[in-house]
Amino acid sequence: MSVEKRRLEALRWLAQAQDDWEAGQALLEAGKYAQAAFLAQQAGEKALKGLWIALGLDPWGHSLARLLRDLPPEEAPFFHPLLPQALALDKLYIPTRYPDALPGLTPKEAYTEAEGRKALEDARAILEAVEVRLAQG
Repeated sequence: MSVEKRRLEALRWLAQAQDDWEAGQALLEAGKYAQAAFLAQQAGEKALKGLWIALGLDPWGHSLARLLRDLPPEEAPFFHPLLPQALALDKLYIPTRYPDALPGLTPKEAYTEAEGRKALEDARAILEAVEVRLAQG
């Protein structure tokens, strides 16, 4: 795939990441905190996968931390400071969705507004970093 095609595909992934983030924001406002947190995780994952595509790499998996850690060394100074946000979002991938993921609680009962808001803030930091990197070409 040419550099320009990779860039365009990366922008498609980033656009979906932004849409997921916006949907998460709407869910937060509607009091659906677990779903907002899950969409925050999805937004971060899709933004990082877009970055990988732009770099000519083949993204795999759902761990944001792994997607950050496995970036080429020249990307590390820019993205590795986001590791705490990535790790926080990774912890939301399964328990925000499944009623048997948390002992005795459903996601609806377990997640708070503050947790949903923090997840969206963490995702926003990752999206913004990817946006800046993709704008650099």
